[in-house]
Amino acid sequence: MSSTDSSQIVSVINEWDQGWKIKDYTLASKGYGEDSRFTNAFGDKRVGQKAVEALLKEVFSLPFVMSGESQTAGHTFKVLRNDVIVVETLVVRLGQRLPDGSSISERMTTHLRVFNKSKNSWLIEAHLISDARDKQSGKQ
Repeated sequence: MSSTDSSQIVSVINEWDQGWKIKDYTLASKGYGEDSRFTNAFGDKRVGQKAVEALLKEVFSLPFVMSGESQTAGHTFKVLRNDVIVVETLVVRLGQRLPDGSSISERMTTHLRVFNKSKNSWLIEAHLISDARDKQSGKQ
């Protein structure tokens, strides 16, 4: 993978991260294609950039969700073809709350994104977010 390709892909991921940080659902959803598949950690599924944007608008309006702060711990790239790359991103989320206002302990989420290169730009074709839960406490 070229450094230009990896930089473009990381830029799309950074727009997602920045969108979450400043609560800008348009910026966060900018990197999705018209028929992208998206599933968040709670199983909400959407198809297409506009549908992802609408979901993020709803999520960003929830104070208990937006009370937290995300920190990217790293990316792993897997080149499937010259125009298809899978990126696994580990994210640590601190300070998030439940709807009742109680605190959630540190969350570890994994974002698995499939990127496709079309017309010299990379778009997210699929994005699955998984959330590691504390299986012992039953809380979260």
